[in-house]
Amino acid sequence: MLREERKKELKKQIFLKSIKLFKEYGYDNVTVEKIASSCGIAKGTFFNYFPKKEHLLLYLGNSQNDFLCEIIQKYQNVKIKQKLLLIFKDLLSVYLENSDLLKITLSETIRSALKDESRNINLFTETLTALMEEAKTNKEINTRFESRVIASVLVGIYFNTLINWSVSQDISDNIFPIFREQFEMIWEGVEQE
Repeated sequence: MLREERKKELKKQIFLKSIKLFKEYGYDNVTVEKIASSCGIAKGTFFNYFPKKEHLLLYLGNSQNDFLCEIIQKYQNVKIKQKLLLIFKDLLSVYLENSDLLKITLSETIRSALKDESRNINLFTETLTALMEEAKTNKEINTRFESRVIASVLVGIYFNTLINWSVSQDISDNIFPIFREQFEMIWEGVEQE
């Protein structure tokens, strides 16, 4: 168990050091050798944790899935609409802190999804589907739409928000209002019965 914790910690350290290097030098200017050297590890050790440099960016998605579970726990006693808004607000806040890496991360996530390698998007959708099912069971919502369809649309809005925000003129603008406006429109349709 201790060994697994050490491996997890080293992977996180490699990721954090990589992000720092990407911010400082730009993603394209940072090599695996530079990352390994900065972490005080061999290049082969890097590849034990990340098969390619691009997988560092996918790790952000993986860590967001862990974060998603924490957020859901935090808001477990909140009604479904407010719960979803709070979940997405917390998830989107991660990108406010890492706005300079957003385009690279989005690009890699989308490319990965197109190659059908992205289990993160599926996990995200499955988690939201479970939340919607729970809300239906608890009679918080009464809708004719399938939970998976609602979850899929919410995930689509999430990525649409990230894309629109990343190409906006002023990336320092708050990202959440962009999401909220689209969410409210969709939620109105979900609640119509």
